[in-house]
Amino acid sequence: MLTALFLSLADTALASALRQSDIGYPLVASAHILGLALLVGSIVTLDLRILNIIKRGSLSELAPLLSSVAAGGFMLAILTGVLLFSVQPAHYLGNSAFLLKLALISLALLNVALVHNLACWRAILAGQPATLPLKLSAFISLTLWLAIITAGRWIAFV
Repeated sequence: MLTALFLSLADTALASALRQSDIGYPLVASAHILGLALLVGSIVTLDLRILNIIKRGSLSELAPLLSSVAAGGFMLAILTGVLLFSVQPAHYLGNSAFLLKLALISLALLNVALVHNLACWRAILAGQPATLPLKLSAFISLTLWLAIITAGRWIAFV
């Protein structure tokens, strides 16, 4: 049932317009890359600061800013990702790299939800240093988002 819904995206006017346009798909793909750059650039910067690899800037100031930029980048990446998917849903649903990317994104979002509900997250927002659980989560986050980027690039080659 869910597969049928995903496949029906190919029949939408927007998907058809993207397939027929010389510039539509490349523009959406470029916007997708911009969303990923905002998302991953912010997350990597924040994670490296939490891990104390980057030492400049206080976490209490950087965390809200970088989290907001990452959220905006994520929303842009999701919106454009759905548009890109709609052009060839059957291809993507059969692509192991795409399915891996979705699974990794789910894990990364679970990590974000967990972190934002931990007392140690509220502590860094209040000016306290990062604790070991938060540093572990930052390492997991870095690993997941870099794996997501890698899986995303593999989509074209699988």
